[in-house]
Amino acid sequence: MSSSLIDIVTSTVIFGVLALTVGRVQTNINATMYENQNDVVTQTNAVEFARQIEWDFAKIGHHESGQKVLLADSTEIRFKADLNNKLVVNTVQYVIGDTTQCAMTKNRDDFPIFRTQDGKAVKQNWGLTYFKITYYDNAEKKLSIPITSAVDLAKIHSINVAFRLESAEPVVTMQGTTWAAVTWRKTIIPRNLGNLNY
Repeated sequence: MSSSLIDIVTSTVIFGVLALTVGRVQTNINATMYENQNDVVTQTNAVEFARQIEWDFAKIGHHESGQKVLLADSTEIRFKADLNNKLVVNTVQYVIGDTTQCAMTKNRDDFPIFRTQDGKAVKQNWGLTYFKITYYDNAEKKLSIPITSAVDLAKIHSINVAFRLESAEPVVTMQGTTWAAVTWRKTIIPRNLGNLNY
């Protein structure tokens, strides 16, 4: 075999190995970029939803002298609050939907949450896969749910909200298929619950 033929064969093999390496690197870069994009969208959604929850829940009972919390359950709450500080008391409700109401995403576990203000419901698709509300009295004792009686509702002093958001699209990695996810938990103490009314 002549040296020129050996050079050609060697060059072809080296070129093939380089082409495969470049292709694999490009695939990894694309997967990483897609994963990062899903992470950013999920984190942004989590921040926006957390801000909404904090704003609404901190206002519970604001400018309301009567019953402030109307219903309290693990996945549903209804309360009164002057959200915009204009001496107009709003009735606000949060309640989760079910997974069939988020059929437009590839994530089988996500569900919407419905935020109703003064009878106008808005379906919000944040990518929720977990949502739970827990209630505590002023001694930080956990209250049993659902809470429906006016006497028991008046005992609510603080509210813990926990949720998990996942991406609408799966992230395929070398380890398999996963979802970009963010978990958030916070205890909110509305200053207008109890005997106070600002």
